[in-house]
Amino acid sequence: MYNKFFGFREGPFQLVPNPAYLFLSRSHEETMANLNYAIYQGEGFVEITGEVGTGKTTLCRAFLEKIEKKTEAAYIFNPKLDSIQLLKAINDEFGISSDKNTIKELIDTLNAFLMKKKASGKNVVLIIDEAQNLSYEVLEQLRLLSNLETNQSKLLQIIMVGQPELKDMLDSHELRQLGQRINVSSHLFPLTAKETIEYVQHRIHIASRKPGTKFTRFAFYYIYKFSRGIPRLINIVCDRSLLTAYSLDQHKISAGIVRSSIKELAGRGFLKNYSFWDGKNSLLAIFLLCVALLVVTFYRPGTDNISEPAATQEKGIAEKKAGNVVKKKILPSQNVEKKQIAIPGKSFLDQHPEPKQLGSKQIDNLGPYLKAMESRSSRNMAMKTALSLWNTSNDSKSHIWDTKEDWTFFKLAAKEKSLLIHRIKGNLEGVKKLNLPAILELSLPDVSLPRYLTIQKMDTGQITFKAKDGLIVVKPDEIKKYWVGRAYIIWKNIFSFQGTIPLNSPEKSIIALKMHLHDIGYNEIKIDPDYDSRTKAAVKKIQTKYGLKADGLVGPLTKIVLYNEKKSLKIPHIAN
Repeated sequence: MYNKFFGFREGPFQLVPNPAYLFLSRSHEETMANLNYAIYQGEGFVEITGEVGTGKTTLCRAFLEKIEKKTEAAYIFNPKLDSIQLLKAINDEFGISSDKNTIKELIDTLNAFLMKKKASGKNVVLIIDEAQNLSYEVLEQLRLLSNLETNQSKLLQIIMVGQPELKDMLDSHELRQLGQRINVSSHLFPLTAKETIEYVQHRIHIASRKPGTKFTRFAFYYIYKFSRGIPRLINIVCDRSLLTAYSLDQHKISAGIVRSSIKELAGRGFLKNYSFWDGKNSLLAIFLLCVALLVVTFYRPGTDNISEPAATQEKGIAEKKAGNVVKKKILPSQNVEKKQIAIPGKSFLDQHPEPKQLGSKQIDNLGPYLKAMESRSSRNMAMKTALSLWNTSNDSKSHIWDTKEDWTFFKLAAKEKSLLIHRIKGNLEGVKKLNLPAILELSLPDVSLPRYLTIQKMDTGQITFKAKDGLIVVKPDEIKKYWVGRAYIIWKNIFSFQGTIPLNSPEKSIIALKMHLHDIGYNEIKIDPDYDSRTKAAVKKIQTKYGLKADGLVGPLTKIVLYNEKKSLKIPHIAN
């Protein structure tokens, strides 16, 4: 109903487990990493739990979408089945015969299929969602399936996903044999206050054709208070708030709009079902949101200062609501401020021509220089400068440069030029070791919004930045007074190393990595898709050289230093 009004391609808060909208909170990211690790290691049983609405099904579907071709997977949802029905469902999902009517015959058919797949070098994974609905008898049958194995490995990996009751069942005395076979266990937690804000912004960004829809800070407070960080409840309240705003012809979602929507949901029984509305948890929610809003203020710039809406605004909203279903737009009262969709201005590149290469100037006191800058323009100029160091073209889509949230802007601007950006937290020595154009995030006392500068060169005792008015040279000690420790590294995945090697990468990426290692002097490495001990040792040696964690895993930072090792590549280095 409101998609066209807000400029959405589709509703951003639909209650369907769409992997395209997956938001990886810290908890979700750890669970996804555990899944990838378990599949790579060939672990027999994996257990994933989480409260209702925390995104378990969405995570499973995203995992299935990215699974390697050498892994064959079956997905069974809400299995209120007996042992024979479950075995028939498993065989159906794998596309094999399920017309037998005894457990032995069905298992024999499954075993033959698994042996065939193992002989062809494939892994087979079974994912059972809502596994807390399985009976003790069926769970015991799953344990027996884990006995299908060769002398070296399991033929079937089983991932059980369910609500916290599943963990209680597996910890019970009756199922102790199955519980002891759980190799990897992970729990999905609700989002934090800060993650709730990021989650809402993430979904709106995915669904939007252009920027323009905005939730105010106090709106986020009420969203978190209502939802407790549970994604499904966040979707419900945000969807209702967008509908309310649509009826009022408003593009900004204020606290008053969210409160009005929550009152409607309370009338439908939502608040009765959740105990978070008591005084103790409300105080906790207030504290957490205050912390989150402080973080947003200082580390997620680009958001206006917003105060609590007046009571008259909420009253105006209530007067203008015409039932639970809005059939047409209703004109807002004079108490509600009317605001148009933000229309992207002229291309940033038109407004800011390429800075001229003037002679560098020494800046001894960086404070006044930063204070004279404006946060958004410094951010855009820093990114434009970084892209120019990579010799990218000067054309760009205007709407990208109008993106309000800084981290989203950096990722979009880099992606448009087939580049990547990695956010790090550390020290200047770490930035120098990575040896690529880096955008530093700088902060001024008593100023909420940061400033940004791009490093062009790092020498002993001085750092050269490429700024709007030319090159400036600053001593490291002066930089440290204002640098928050966060830097954005712009890099290029030249040889397309996919995923984290070897956890979730295709065989072609392992081969490409081995060829690259061979080119930079590790001639003893054999070119094949096996991530062997020699390959891991070579990676660990390079990680140690650059001060990275020597774990043998090839993620973004390791890819950067691997490319730096090949001197013939055209990479804009900032240090000799």
